[in-house]
Amino acid sequence: MRHKILKISLAMVLTGSTIMAGAADVYTWRDKRGVTEYSDAPVQLTPAKTQRFNVRTHSSTPLATPQLNAKASSDSLAEQQAQLNRKIEEQNKLRDEQNKKIEAQNKKARETACKTAQLNRKMADSLRTNNRDALIQRYDEDVRLNCN
Repeated sequence: MRHKILKISLAMVLTGSTIMAGAADVYTWRDKRGVTEYSDAPVQLTPAKTQRFNVRTHSSTPLATPQLNAKASSDSLAEQQAQLNRKIEEQNKLRDEQNKKIEAQNKKARETACKTAQLNRKMADSLRTNNRDALIQRYDEDVRLNCN
């Protein structure tokens, strides 16, 4: 009887420790009234406002440490905006160049398709098959689509 009680209590302890080991993170923060809140997700999903709470040791550690860029902190807001605008202008120029290349490729492909359609149409005139009229109609449509 005594061994049975020891086995049951040992099983309960092991089950409890397994549950504690698999527990999710606990986060803590102070709300507007100064009340400490606890949750399984950071406040408004922003790590900067939240601390990770260790249930076993009852201690809190910052979830994210703010990393300040020394250069960015010394620049004024207007300078930062000007730098951002320059970067955006450079990206726009690159995109414009890429678009021009793509337009040139598309124009060349349309010219090639037009020539092919015209050659097919000329070939259809000289055919002597039962479906000659259907081919002529099809190639006329190809010429209309690719050459206009």
